[in-house]
Amino acid sequence: MERPIVLVTGGAGRVARWTAPLLREAFRLRRLDLADQEAEADDEIVTADIRDLEAMTRACAGVRGVLHLAAQPAEADFRSILLPKNLDGTWAVFEAASSAGVPRFAFASTIQTIDGYPLDVRVTPDMPPWPSSVYGATKLFGEALGRYYAGSRMGVASIRLGGVAPREEERVRDDERFRSLWCAPDDLARLFIAAINSDVTYATVIAVSLPATERFDTANPFGWSPGSR
Repeated sequence: MERPIVLVTGGAGRVARWTAPLLREAFRLRRLDLADQEAEADDEIVTADIRDLEAMTRACAGVRGVLHLAAQPAEADFRSILLPKNLDGTWAVFEAASSAGVPRFAFASTIQTIDGYPLDVRVTPDMPPWPSSVYGATKLFGEALGRYYAGSRMGVASIRLGGVAPREEERVRDDERFRSLWCAPDDLARLFIAAINSDVTYATVIAVSLPATERFDTANPFGWSPGSR
């Protein structure tokens, strides 16, 4: 059976590269970015700015879902960097997906939306946001857009990514603070797949791996659990 197409924005980024091998097992990938990319396997390559609504609408044509990874991924100047990339760009991707009738949307939010809680507090997805950065606050705008667009035509998952890094990286082994936020790429890829294949209208999920699950509750309606295969 032919695999459905999923549009991956930020296709040249680290998270996209690290999760792509498992994503390709379930989907054909249409990788969109402004940066140069090389095609792999049966990937489609699209060069576009996520703020270009017409280009994004064309890129959304015929896809099963959108995996929106493109963003400024850390704290930066608000007006020159965060505003165009994380607010204007995110709106354009949601609007394009909705206009194109895309049935599923997975939005890459961040654990920084809730990392303001004290370290001894166990954080669940339904607790009020407590961002630890302006970057985290911009991702809450994306989560709010997800709730707005979710409905009869499009299901949305807001996925609060922990610190994504391969297991062999030194900081995963030795940095206790990073380990308290860490998310393994294979765990994350399986969550993306589960979210896009589901029929849940809207969900917010914290994406971390063991041992970060001691602080963050990964409860979700997609049947996903970190560390399983």
